[in-house]
Amino acid sequence: MSSILDSVTSAFGPDVLKSLGGALGADPASVGKAMGAVGPLLLSGMSRATAAPGGADALMKMLPQDHGLLGNLGGLFGGLLGGSSPTGAAGLLPSLFGGATSAVAGTLSRALGFNVAPLLNLAAPALLAGVTKLVKEKGLDAAGLGATLKEQADAFMADGANADAAKLVDSAFTAADVAKHTIAGYGDDWAKVMAGPAAALAAVASADLSGPVGSIKEARAAAETLEAAARAAAPGSVLATAFGAGLTTEMMQELRKVAPTRDGLIAVLTSGADAVQARSPADAQAYKDTLMAVARATAEASKDGGFLGIGGKLVSDDEQKALDAIRSALG
Repeated sequence: MSSILDSVTSAFGPDVLKSLGGALGADPASVGKAMGAVGPLLLSGMSRATAAPGGADALMKMLPQDHGLLGNLGGLFGGLLGGSSPTGAAGLLPSLFGGATSAVAGTLSRALGFNVAPLLNLAAPALLAGVTKLVKEKGLDAAGLGATLKEQADAFMADGANADAAKLVDSAFTAADVAKHTIAGYGDDWAKVMAGPAAALAAVASADLSGPVGSIKEARAAAETLEAAARAAAPGSVLATAFGAGLTTEMMQELRKVAPTRDGLIAVLTSGADAVQARSPADAQAYKDTLMAVARATAEASKDGGFLGIGGKLVSDDEQKALDAIRSALG
């Protein structure tokens, strides 16, 4: 029987790995090593999920009707900003890791030296395509699918040739367990903690609109600053738990829920910082410093005024007012 992991291998050949490396700022060998862990991680996650009551039936409902792997590279690269996977796989990561997806991504990113979160999003549809193909070829029902996933996941983890990848998989699941415990302790306040960097970005960017090019620079600067802070954070910390995947589209969506208007952005920053201070005081200053760093990186991403890059101010008066408001809110 062919392995479900073959679907990842076939989707991410040398040329694709090279392209991904260029997009992620990593060499193809590192990207290949990451994919060698990401595929088994998702496979093991699906195996664990189908072992729970109703888990196999839920996975069966996620399977795409068309098992064409990814269609084209345009769809594949749609996940490169750490957002949702292409249609049909968007629910897989939340179903496997819940709110701990960022912690999982952060654990792999620290081990491999670059942001692995986009690869999780890209591998998800490939794995589901492989599962769909196997289900159709073998006529598997939910019980049969669960048994097959367990067999293949266990075989990979037990193979000594896969020891390095298996170690990464185990560390990711350990991080997920710690993260779930942390998140549960915050209750509804966790949404505001998560939305903090997005609120900092939005508060500065909306203070002085920079145009399409400037806005892209601001978002990229904020994302890079957040990713660096998360990778430098201690495993299990609030930063590692909340921001291990960097700046994601889900984070921006969460911000729209807790702060539907610009007037609510500062309140989100204050609420998030207060929640960390109350529940994880050892992480409170690092959390505040990270939000301030994201805000500063956004403000300094592009000059305002000037002509053809000559002259202008690095931080406009309106951006400075926003930075001052954020600093005051964080205390």
